[in-house]
Amino acid sequence: MRLLSFALTFVLVVGIYIAQAVDEDALLLYLPFDDGAGKNPKDASGNENRASLKGNLKWVKGKINGALEFDGDAANFVEVAHSPDLEGMKQLTVEAWVQPFGTDALARGIVSKRAAWQNADVYNLFSWNESKFWARVNAKDGQQISSKSTLENKKWMHLAYLYDGKTKQQLLYVNGELENEVDHPEDEVGEGEKSIWIGILNEGYAQAWNGLIDEVRIWSTVLTEDEIKLSMAGELLPVEPSGKATTTWGRVKIK
Repeated sequence: MRLLSFALTFVLVVGIYIAQAVDEDALLLYLPFDDGAGKNPKDASGNENRASLKGNLKWVKGKINGALEFDGDAANFVEVAHSPDLEGMKQLTVEAWVQPFGTDALARGIVSKRAAWQNADVYNLFSWNESKFWARVNAKDGQQISSKSTLENKKWMHLAYLYDGKTKQQLLYVNGELENEVDHPEDEVGEGEKSIWIGILNEGYAQAWNGLIDEVRIWSTVLTEDEIKLSMAGELLPVEPSGKATTTWGRVKIK
């Protein structure tokens, strides 16, 4: 019994440490895509961002609970209404689980906030040239980063793009492993005042994501590698303790 008590205490201490390590206000948008047919995706960050389905998307089994299936048709995507809190930050992390259906080298948006290329274009996470993953902030030539990994057909892959305006660096993680690091000339994310698009680079773009997308998160901080791995496993989530009005952070395993 004493050993069990010690183990439980250790887990609790670790959970408290992680809760203190991540700013409770840092999670700006969280779309777990667990809502189901006939519903628009709900923002689980507590910020009440408005997400809506456009066209025909399928609710399917995801990496963690549910997910959305995109068919590559440019009419089918998710729009998240603009909020000032979703841009203009000094630090940024964009995460998603994805499962590609096919391995082409066309530009297919995963998470993107812009009107069009270099038009109110503040950040993008997408697949593109050489069938790799790409990401950027304040899109201009030379201000982007790409993965070493390439798309693998019908295989789940976790992406985490980190931008740090304080150090002027960009990092790209695939499946919890750092794959690339590139300098960035600017010290904050721009302000384009446009929607966030899930599954396409922007409304009206020629092609969209072909495959599954799950667990989309946008943070106004730079997650550590350990925090990225916790997030991948569904263990870094907001929880509201009994008797408290504010949101804190803990390790909550999702089945």
